Amino acid sequence: MAKERILIVDDEKNIVSSLTSILSDEGYEVSMAGDGIEALELIQKDPPDLVILDIWLPGMDGIEVLKTLKSYNLGVEVLIMSGHGTIDTAIKATKLGAQDFIEKPFSLDRITESIQNILQEKKLSRATETRSLKVLKELPVCFESILEVKKGIKALSKHMKPVLILGETGTGKESVARTIHAQSRKGDLPFTKLNCVFRKKQAIQSQLFMQKVREEKSVSNPKSGEKVVYLSNIESLSKGLQERLAEAIQSTTHPDSSFEFLPDRLFISSSENLEDLVKKGQFHQGLLDCFKETSLLIPPLRSRAASISVIAKDFLEEKRRELGTILPKVDEEVFTALCLYSWPGNIKELRNVLEKLILTCSNQQTIGIQDLPKEIWKPQNQIDFNSFNEAGSLQEAESIWEKHFILHHLKRNNWDIDQTYKVLKTSKKQFQEKLKFHSIKIQKVNSTSPQKKYPQRTLKRSVVLCGSSLHSGIKTGLILQPMPPGSGIIFGDIASGKTIPAKLENVQSTDYSTCLKKGPNSVGTIEHIMATLHMYRITNLLIKIGDEAPVMDGSAKDFCELLEDGEFEDQDDFYEEIIVDKSYSFGNKEKGEPHISIEPSDNFSVSYHMEYPEPIGIQDFTYEFQGDESFKNEIAPARTFGFMEEVAQLTKMGYASGGKLDNFILLGDKKVLNTKLRFKDEFARHKILDILGDFYLLGKPIRGKIKASKSGHTQNVGLLKKIRDSLIEKN
Repeated sequence: MAKERILIVDDEKNIVSSLTSILSDEGYEVSMAGDGIEALELIQKDPPDLVILDIWLPGMDGIEVLKTLKSYNLGVEVLIMSGHGTIDTAIKATKLGAQDFIEKPFSLDRITESIQNILQEKKLSRATETRSLKVLKELPVCFESILEVKKGIKALSKHMKPVLILGETGTGKESVARTIHAQSRKGDLPFTKLNCVFRKKQAIQSQLFMQKVREEKSVSNPKSGEKVVYLSNIESLSKGLQERLAEAIQSTTHPDSSFEFLPDRLFISSSENLEDLVKKGQFHQGLLDCFKETSLLIPPLRSRAASISVIAKDFLEEKRRELGTILPKVDEEVFTALCLYSWPGNIKELRNVLEKLILTCSNQQTIGIQDLPKEIWKPQNQIDFNSFNEAGSLQEAESIWEKHFILHHLKRNNWDIDQTYKVLKTSKKQFQEKLKFHSIKIQKVNSTSPQKKYPQRTLKRSVVLCGSSLHSGIKTGLILQPMPPGSGIIFGDIASGKTIPAKLENVQSTDYSTCLKKGPNSVGTIEHIMATLHMYRITNLLIKIGDEAPVMDGSAKDFCELLEDGEFEDQDDFYEEIIVDKSYSFGNKEKGEPHISIEPSDNFSVSYHMEYPEPIGIQDFTYEFQGDESFKNEIAPARTFGFMEEVAQLTKMGYASGGKLDNFILLGDKKVLNTKLRFKDEFARHKILDILGDFYLLGKPIRGKIKASKSGHTQNVGLLKKIRDSLIEKN
């Protein structure tokens, strides 16, 4: 029988040594880590059965380690120990998922007994799975006030027939499907979600059905595995697959069907009017008929404005319990603003806004109305809360709200009257009467074709990477955590939790690396991780980190592997590339000074020219973006480099303390001193890596042709500021 595995996380060597000896004698396989980042990386690679975790750790305390661990691996049990324990700390640790709390100094009998109890309980039951299932079975608070939805969930959970869920984007269709599934008699089956917009036809087909093999004297083919499948955006499913799906669903009444339906239950959802699509020949009538008696419509959030503050407060309380911490107080004015907003993204948009508020306001005592996104507290239509105060009656206030609501949706739909009245589910005549009543004038818009949109992207799960910093030389690491749409890339301090958005306005320094600063917090050497996020098109992510990103081997190769380990998740919201429509430049090219420029192009490329002393000499390289694989193979492996005399000077200045022979290319005496080059033009490729990282400080991928000569971070940021200022002028 395999030994049960225990990881001890403590920086007190005598305690680690004593525990290791005792637990090994008890028959456990023991490993150890001296800090939180190292522990999380070990757990990520090879999860133990139990972690014995000290509260007081260098850099990242035990509570933060526990929070992060439970966010991506619920199956690992945790025993907390502390020499300065309090009741509050014990309660907090238990709420976050720790199985026991022991104060130092502890008796050996006490800790061995606790370990035995925890591991025995783990064998007997999967407590975390039970808790998760219970949560799923409970109706989310956001649907409590909708009687039709409550009745529908109750009725649909009593059978295993396929279900169609309709409603605008973000109304919680998936949440409703999961609740119905959890309350059904087969609620323990895996729930597989497939988005018909992004998933390939073959991937969806293989999950749904297989062709029957007809053989005489043979029994029917067994299913490959019991499961429940949820297809979102069903209108995007190809017509051929729609027809096959309809046939597969009806196979119980048509035994001669050539396809066998694989899922034990099917949920489909759409934000479109499927009946209208059927009339236009864009959706299969037979498939829609399969759901005549098993459809459920989720109303938009704006139709129940009175419930918004209740939903928001419940979500904030849920996050408080989940994080095990005190959240900033929220002004009542904030809840008033939330109720007045139209919420085109519905429940999902509300939750995303609140989640972002919690993150960005973590260092404040109070969340005020000024902390809300401008479109909510001061929308594009310039809603004025004083106008509500001046309204003489409820009818006048409703009229004011209606005007701003119409303006919001007109802007959202590019001032297209036909599109807007359909979204608002009214007739064209009634809509035009409203425009006249409110004296709303339709603005002229550019008639050029709309810019292509791409799905926003995050990771499916948290991942950890441990290393050392280049400039400070201290042990460091980072934790990547998924974030909701619209969050952007955010750096969070591991110790304090305070955050710095990866934006151009937060650039503090470009000396030898790019450094961000906001308030008292700063983070440096971010360009390699930013370049990787840029090329992998990760748009929403929290990066928990210390003062500096780990240098690894001097390249971005390890960051590519880290992202791929976390797996990618395309989100329902979209982004548009920044398209360069004219040339920009920074630096004096005529004088031969370092310079960089960008000009319009149909794709994205970077060309770099460098002139250095030997052994570099003159190098040129051009990188054309053709997906993340091209970046991973051509640019990511290129390492940081430095000349012997530069490294010595940097060390005197307090930089490059972490420069070792295995994390950068050392040059001297006209040759490479410590390694073999990965490319003959590795130096030029590395300069392109830095450019890719700095350019993601614009917040979106950019389309254009970049040409750089002898430039560095200072020139990169200088050019970015010119582009940003031009974009601000246009908008």
